[in-house]
Amino acid sequence: MSTRISLPGNRGRWVRQGNRIILLPAGPFPPAWGEGELQGEDPAASGAKLRIVVFYGYSGAHGPGTTERDLSNQMVARTLKEHLARRFPSDQIDVVCAWHKNAFVNELIASPLKIRQIHYCGHGFMGGLYMGYQNGVAVGERTALAAQLDASSLTALEKRKIALVKDAGLMSGFFTDGISAAKRATLKGNLAPGAMMQIWGCFAGAPQHTFDTGDSYWNLFNAAGAPVDGIALHIARSLGIECTAVMDPGGIHGMNYWYRDASGVFHDSKRKSRMPHWLWPGSKKVVWVTYDASGTANKTSINFMGKATPPKDLPAGKPPAWLANELPKSMAAKAPKAMPTCSAAFVTI
Repeated sequence: MSTRISLPGNRGRWVRQGNRIILLPAGPFPPAWGEGELQGEDPAASGAKLRIVVFYGYSGAHGPGTTERDLSNQMVARTLKEHLARRFPSDQIDVVCAWHKNAFVNELIASPLKIRQIHYCGHGFMGGLYMGYQNGVAVGERTALAAQLDASSLTALEKRKIALVKDAGLMSGFFTDGISAAKRATLKGNLAPGAMMQIWGCFAGAPQHTFDTGDSYWNLFNAAGAPVDGIALHIARSLGIECTAVMDPGGIHGMNYWYRDASGVFHDSKRKSRMPHWLWPGSKKVVWVTYDASGTANKTSINFMGKATPPKDLPAGKPPAWLANELPKSMAAKAPKAMPTCSAAFVTI
């Protein structure tokens, strides 16, 4: 149940959802927004002791970046919540929009409960997570930042730190050099024993990466030494958790979106904005890998949503039957109620 708090004038209204309060714009609301409630999410489990947070990034659809017309990442995140609820019925499971990595970080720092798992659904690459991928707001801010840093007399390491903090993407090096020790300690303190993160996006499991040395902005992320740790490895080491992602040694193949309609037919194109949706390895060359807190890679036993899983149970192609069959075909019969959009604009941590 949500609690509405009306604001005077036309400024909008606050909506309490679980342990968070969200400011929604004043009416009239865009189509499918209902009455402005955060729709499509069930109330948290009563008396939950642990929390799972499922984040989703921007789709990459071209446009101003203030709205989203491709809901694929959101549908994957909401589908994932259904899978997780079957595994951890007593946990509070939240689906959270994060088009800027600082929104992602702030959500983890402010968590009201210890966090069992973190999931990210969206665009990834070897050296980072592109939470604002091709978002007009994020691209505009990055372009302006790059010009500012190009004109600056700061050292490359000083510029790197600014870029780590301000860029919408979560780049390798952020959790060691882009956030204060105190806030990193707070975030780590919010993680339950045995906490893990799983990345549902392309390439993030690569062991290392060198950013584009021919571009003055991207080369800043190499300033502390290249190659850098791959993003999943960086997260595992810096947060002291296990982190699961996919990789292709050739750096070519990633993950594909899949949608299953109400008749049980899978589609990887012409997908509707409905559940269930999955991101799944598109080639046999793509492999799952889990890094532990020491940075050791494990490709023979994958921490998959908290369970040790052999690679043979995670074959490339469409999602395996054992996973897809956890959710009823009827789920696709109608579109889920809309969730409010978010912003790729920079916010402080």
